[in-house]
Amino acid sequence: MSHTNVSNINESVHKTQLWLNELTETGVFEDQNQAYSGLRAVLQTLRDRLTVDEAVHLASELPMVVRGFYYEGWKPSSMPSSIETPDEFDERIRHHLSQGSNIDPRAATRAVFGLLSERISDGEIAHVRDVLPEEIRDLWPEASVER
Repeated sequence: MSHTNVSNINESVHKTQLWLNELTETGVFEDQNQAYSGLRAVLQTLRDRLTVDEAVHLASELPMVVRGFYYEGWKPSSMPSSIETPDEFDERIRHHLSQGSNIDPRAATRAVFGLLSERISDGEIAHVRDVLPEEIRDLWPEASVER
């Protein structure tokens, strides 16, 4: 493996740590383990609700490490899933969370959507939001929507 490839991996690990730190600082998650669990659950739920093309476009803007767990268990042939309401979105997040997790799915969704709005291009966030049903789209933090 060349030095450049190892540097890319190290950079992705660093970016992922920054994302987890930011999520922990929101107060929604107790520590980085919870932040990882919440980020993974929300991203996989979002991925499953997007069209295949939109899921791939979003993935292209994620750090390499995050992209790995984003794609974990993905079945593109069954996308998009029929998640239409925030309650259904919450239930799917619970399914993806570690067993026994005490993370509030709605708070996790808002925290991760806020992080994505800060870290992903405005154009890509607009495309992602446009694919979602209005009630789920409304989970995006107001400040992020107005950017």
